[in-house]
Parts: sequence; structure tokens; C-alpha cells
Amino acid sequence: MKKAYKNMFVRLSLFAVLIFFTFTFISFRLQNNDLKVRADALQEKIDTLSEHIDELESDLDAPFDDEYVEKVAHDKLGMRYPQEVIYYSGEGDN
Repeated sequence: MKKAYKNMFVRLSLFAVLIFFTFTFISFRLQNNDLKVRADALQEKIDTLSEHIDELESDLDAPFDDEYVEKVAHDKLGMRYPQEVIYYSGEGDN
């Protein structure tokens, strides 16, 4: 009789350990998937910022001549020539 109780206790203990490891494994898999998604998003952000850095470096490497000043005035300051005609379509920023 005592041996039957020990046998039952061992089985229940093993079952509890098995359940614990199963839930732990599932939890780790879910965390791993979340971290992979986050890593992919961060890598995409790194790529975007690297492209932006390359653009800024090319702007820094550009010679400071009249063409560069004209480009900056047109693109960043919104300045236009008097003879330039600007059309607004009503969609977005122009």
C-alpha cells in the first residue's frame, strides 16, 4: 500500500514537472517571437536612418556653390523664382 502511494506521488511529481517545463517552453517561444519582431522593426529603423545619414553626408560633401545655395533655398526654405508658377492641387503638402 505504501509503495502505491510513493508510485502515485512520483507520477504526479513528474507530471507537474512536465507541465511546468511545457509552460516555460511555450513562454520562452512567445518571448522569442516578440523579440524577433522587435529586432526586425529596429533593423528596419536602422536601415532607414542609415539611408538618411548617407543623404546628409552627401549634402555635406557637396560643393558650396550657387547651385547648392539655390537647391537649399528651393527645397528647405520654400523660396521660388518670381517667374515660377506654383500650382496647388489641394491634396497634401505642396
